[in-house]
Amino acid sequence: MTETGNGSAEQRLYDTVARWNVDPGYGPADMIHAACQALVDGLDSPMLRELAGASARDPSCDISELVTESLKELGIPAPGTVPPGFAPATGGGVARRPGVDSLRLEVAPTLEDVGDGFQVQVYVNGTEMTSAAAGLGMDPYEIFVPTNHLVATAEPRTVPIARCSCGVYGCGSTDVTITRDGELVHWDWSGEAPMARGVSFPAVEYDVEVARVAADHSWETADRTAGRLVLTELDRERLRAHGLETSWVANDYCDDDVFRVALQIDRDYQVFVDTRWRGRGPEEMAREVCATLALPPSEWHATWRAIKPALTKPPKIAGRSWRPAQF
Repeated sequence: MTETGNGSAEQRLYDTVARWNVDPGYGPADMIHAACQALVDGLDSPMLRELAGASARDPSCDISELVTESLKELGIPAPGTVPPGFAPATGGGVARRPGVDSLRLEVAPTLEDVGDGFQVQVYVNGTEMTSAAAGLGMDPYEIFVPTNHLVATAEPRTVPIARCSCGVYGCGSTDVTITRDGELVHWDWSGEAPMARGVSFPAVEYDVEVARVAADHSWETADRTAGRLVLTELDRERLRAHGLETSWVANDYCDDDVFRVALQIDRDYQVFVDTRWRGRGPEEMAREVCATLALPPSEWHATWRAIKPALTKPPKIAGRSWRPAQF
């Protein structure tokens, strides 16, 4: 885990306990050192003193019991019990987190063998969080297209913020629950958290940064621009009426002159609609693709693949020009 800022003595002890609970690299010696530091910082209780005087060779279960009792005596909540937007308070209990953190977002390339090559990196107080979390930032489409999922509202919203370094969300994952609280915006981590505490930003600064990165398309390649426009402008309700949901859009990995839209019918079929670039720019390509997808599926020149091996016939919506996909 990465830490950004020290906070109160209660917060520091809480952070260490949270890390002790999830990090196999943290041992009894780390908790004993944290107890000694807490005493130096002004915290005091019988169990905390006993923990500070324990031996690193003591059984972990004995150390854990001392940790639990120390938190109780000091009125510090157990990790996992602090409500979103709150933090351990000086003197015990919890208090609303102050907006002392800063956020910066950046779209950066990934390794060539991960997806189609881009991730949204999250910097909190200047420290990059996504690699310290699940390993890799989410694809920009997943964060900003067609809706900016980082926009903060009074209703808490949980958003994927990092995926496994292999590129798959679910193999490894980090989420943030985003809540607007008056003039603050709170982020509370779940999954593979990059730090023990949640973070809080001044809402005005947060809104500016989230809007800035969502509007910045300078990093986009032609196929990414076309993909963003397609995902923003296509008629999803029309597709849903035919049982279709969009899975992804990108150039065909075998042929850069082919732009592909992948759709799915429940968990039964994948459907691929290909359009050749033929020298077109991304805006023209997006218009062409959206016009095609606005037609009845039976009129598409599409390919299909059964997800379930038992399905040997094409989907019911298939037209005469549909063909099995070749991989």
